[in-house]
Amino acid sequence: MLEPLEAKRSGSPPPSAESALGELHARLAAHSFWDNRLLCACRRGVLTREDFGFIFSQYALFVRSSARFVHAVLSQCESELWCTRLTQALWEQSGVPPLEKRPAALFRRFLRDGLGVEEESIRFQDAARYLVRECLDACLRSPPAAASAFLALGLEAPLARISSVFMDGLLQTGLSERHLVFFHRKMEDGEWTGLLEEWLRSHAEEPGWFELSLGALERALTLQEQFFESLFEALQHHRLGPLLGRLQARQPLAPERPEPRHVHLSSVSQGVPFYRNAHELRGIDCTVDKVPFPAEVLETMLVRVAPGHRSEPHEHAYEALLTVLSGTGRVRVRGTEVDVKPGDAIFIPRWASHEACATGTEPLTLLHVTDHGFTRRAHEEERLRAARLKSATGVDL
Repeated sequence: MLEPLEAKRSGSPPPSAESALGELHARLAAHSFWDNRLLCACRRGVLTREDFGFIFSQYALFVRSSARFVHAVLSQCESELWCTRLTQALWEQSGVPPLEKRPAALFRRFLRDGLGVEEESIRFQDAARYLVRECLDACLRSPPAAASAFLALGLEAPLARISSVFMDGLLQTGLSERHLVFFHRKMEDGEWTGLLEEWLRSHAEEPGWFELSLGALERALTLQEQFFESLFEALQHHRLGPLLGRLQARQPLAPERPEPRHVHLSSVSQGVPFYRNAHELRGIDCTVDKVPFPAEVLETMLVRVAPGHRSEPHEHAYEALLTVLSGTGRVRVRGTEVDVKPGDAIFIPRWASHEACATGTEPLTLLHVTDHGFTRRAHEEERLRAARLKSATGVDL
């Protein structure tokens, strides 16, 4: 008797319903869907709470449609027994519990209380509508065996693992566990998923069942993978949208008569301290202060390196311009070192490792200007870095 893996290699379906279902679960676990950029970003903790507000505002249409998918499949179910069992289970899940404990209410409360999103204000993008439309079409128009596989394996079976990944990302933003009841419920919904898989196995004697089930699984995961990828792409536009909108609308960043401190750096004492790194064994001793200019794109800092010490070598996604205000020293940009004095300027390309060293008897003071206001919206790791610095220092970059 062929084992499932051997059957896959030979092109024949596994010989029994149980081994076939095991093979389908193996395909589900190994699918490229789990490596889509959105779920990877969740695992890495590079999404902010604002990002999740956008993601789940669009995911809401899929959640809201889950009962419709079940009813669509049931509409072509020819077994009175299975229609009764599934309808009863769906009612016990979504109809019997108190209104506030039903899945739709739990998700709505998560949006509102956890992410500050009112469901009534959501404008669904085309990608969300396309996903729901295609899922409904697959449930309504596929052969019963394929439709049951689409629902059981392609839509319901992945939910526990998807919910776990989402929860991991949400917790890394500092969101309280009390807002995540919906996801806990999905991770514990094994009885419903098991019933759907039992229904799927009831079709196992039909010709071509394994191939139909595999095709339905692939279709469901591909649709969701495309949706998550489109959300990841849309995040970039969502982050930059407000900035670009204000730019196109010619909205000024300052009033007619701005405060002098908002346009004039008259003293290095005007900076707001928010970072220091001192490590005597490594020869590192530097501080960074933020200059409170009301800029959206430019970020201005004052960097001071103690005499005889250096800053830590580092690189970042944004470009930078360093101007020496006082002191003397040496700046390394990748493999090039230059001696610097007051009035000198040094350009730091993005992703170029660099460091500064104070060689004189007084601190090396640098005016550090970057395009971080743009980059932190466009690059996920810079957004996370800014959020962590704000959490640690109270300073909003």
